[in-house]
Amino acid sequence: MEVPASTEAHFRKSFGGEDKTESKTPAPGERPVLKFLATQAQPQFAKLFLSTGGAINAAAAAGATDFAMTGSTVSVSHELHHGEAVEVTIELPADMYKEVGNKKIQMTNSVKMLAQSQRAGTAINGVIVDTYSGSGAVYLAALLRKEHYQLPIVYGVMASHAAVVGMSNIRILNKEGNSIQVEFVEDPLAMIKKKAEGITDTWAHTAWALRENIIYTMSPTLTKTVGKVPVGVNDKGYSLVHDILDQPFSFGSEALNSLLEHAVGMELEYSDEQIRSFLGATTRPGLSAAVWMPTVAAACSTMANYLLAYRADGRAVMGPQGATHVPTESWLRAPKRSPCSADDCDGSAMMTISVLQATLDAAEEDLQKYPYLRAVKHTVHPYFTFGVSVVGATSAEASGGGTDAHEHVAGHAIAVALPTLNFLEALHRAAPHTVGKEPMTENSAAADALHAARFGAIFTPEVLDQLPEQERTKLQETGSGLLYDTRSEMATNLHRLQAVAMEGTTPASPVLYQTNADRRAQAARDAHLDRDAFAQIGPHCGRSYKVLHVGGRNGEHRFYRDLLEVSLHAKHPLYTDPNLRSLCKASSQYVLVNNTGTDITSAGVSPKNLVEDKFMAVPLFSINTDMGEALDVAAVEAKKDVMPPRAEPMVLSALQSANVQQSIAVLKTLDKTLLKEETQGHCVAYLLSFSALANNPAAVKQFADSVQACSTTGVVDTLTVRGLAKHPGSGEDAAPFVIVNAVIRV
Repeated sequence: MEVPASTEAHFRKSFGGEDKTESKTPAPGERPVLKFLATQAQPQFAKLFLSTGGAINAAAAAGATDFAMTGSTVSVSHELHHGEAVEVTIELPADMYKEVGNKKIQMTNSVKMLAQSQRAGTAINGVIVDTYSGSGAVYLAALLRKEHYQLPIVYGVMASHAAVVGMSNIRILNKEGNSIQVEFVEDPLAMIKKKAEGITDTWAHTAWALRENIIYTMSPTLTKTVGKVPVGVNDKGYSLVHDILDQPFSFGSEALNSLLEHAVGMELEYSDEQIRSFLGATTRPGLSAAVWMPTVAAACSTMANYLLAYRADGRAVMGPQGATHVPTESWLRAPKRSPCSADDCDGSAMMTISVLQATLDAAEEDLQKYPYLRAVKHTVHPYFTFGVSVVGATSAEASGGGTDAHEHVAGHAIAVALPTLNFLEALHRAAPHTVGKEPMTENSAAADALHAARFGAIFTPEVLDQLPEQERTKLQETGSGLLYDTRSEMATNLHRLQAVAMEGTTPASPVLYQTNADRRAQAARDAHLDRDAFAQIGPHCGRSYKVLHVGGRNGEHRFYRDLLEVSLHAKHPLYTDPNLRSLCKASSQYVLVNNTGTDITSAGVSPKNLVEDKFMAVPLFSINTDMGEALDVAAVEAKKDVMPPRAEPMVLSALQSANVQQSIAVLKTLDKTLLKEETQGHCVAYLLSFSALANNPAAVKQFADSVQACSTTGVVDTLTVRGLAKHPGSGEDAAPFVIVNAVIRV
């Protein structure tokens, strides 16, 4: 998303009096810096927990605090203490200031200093992880007026302080180390951001009103249109969901390519022939690439669980009975601080979206350099539309494997990929219906015109030119109508494309529903044997691969009951397309409904109906051109106030480096002791998260002992993720990627 050129030019003129695109950008190290001494006061949860005990999710210890400024591209992190000050240095982003005289710079009054605190906590399986503690922001103009400033660190909607950062000796220095004066000027975009604030408020209230007409009876308030963030639109602390999804993959292209290589390889059993087939079919976009989406989706589930352990949103507090955990929803917009992080289901879903979007946004040189980025991009685009879905599930997370009881639901979030043409047809099917007795379109001609506009927004001439000639010609002739042309070979191939899920709270099959009865029955038998095998091995730090799409109500999905909403990325053409905006039909959020009745009143589509294309989609809120321009500008400005990732890759501590080496030694010993010939039993697979390998070597040893005690045969595949983490001193790659396959007698 970019600020319109006219608005950007106005900003430059108002801010600096000249077009900065013609000026030389100061290099890193030559820019002014913000310096201050920092301390941090917070409850001593580690000592309190060890002395009083409590639930495992209440265990917390002090972690690093990250600092940045509006417009920073990387953050700096420090371990802060209560009694000893640490000097913090933040380089001013080149496009956030202008030199206007000797030892004087000019900045807008909207520039802020940002802080985000972490704690060491525990994931649901006891693994030690980095966990979000809270954030704070202060206008730089206010900060520089103080000799000492106390910045509260607050978690989400909780008004109480999780910590307080004390700052003193606050100053701006030039590259020579001399203090310089800052002149603050009015933000020229203030009126546009104020307008966007009002639109955001209207969006949230209108979407809520729509969901009061389209009700999910199992949980009427299960919806998501805005999220609480540290700064947000017009500094009011809220952002729309599509903007929250607009976050970078934290760890760079090299690490992403390596992770995709290993995760896809795992799905293809590290078969050279299968891997060549995958890479060959995905050298260009088209149906030959799109049919590999289940493989990519499964790989994304593996990656999310490798990088992100599951921990419920909320923070530790002290209660009358000792340390306790207070839950609250987060939907964190800031990218992850490290590959040892933990988050709730929304966090893992958004990480998966960042992976897929990173491949779409990759520069051509990266696509040529990194074949797995290219492969995933061509698999996804243009035949799949991905987003985060709000789900009514049988529990808050899937590590327990779900249940066949569906009397109650818990709110859950997953990344989903829907066949694009099916999604467009679902929107078109809803067009003749009414919501709250109000028609969604004026008449059939208007519905057809809107359908054509949506198709054209995604399948642009540039996109069509990249497709194989047969596909391009057919799409140009028939649009999405070819779904109904059953005589077409292309239509047959399109029907092979099915909606898939990318579960982030346990490694899981992406299948939502198996349409073939024999395969569905076999999957049910295998899932039953999986559960028996998992029970034999017992609790441990490994992440078991699960089949969730059988064993539930009527033999359907065991964990997802209904998918309620889908939110797309801020860059999706159904939201950004100028033609759709001119029609006031651009939208990023949709409620999923069953294909029944003339007045749409009930939300929620079962996984089976989603796969079988028996559903409709209704926009939660639509915008026009004027609204879109204001929201675009506000989104660009709000994104500058999101804590950026740390400079990657992560450098392990001496203890973590030793832990990784100890964990790998244990797993290599396990591989040597497991027999390799075929024997009777049932094969199950486990993933070891990076946080377990780096922080819990004793737990890895317990896992290895449990597998060895219960297995007849097995194999441990140990690979290295390039560019994700480094050993201190040597700089060698330090991120093992471990998959354990074991045959268990059941």
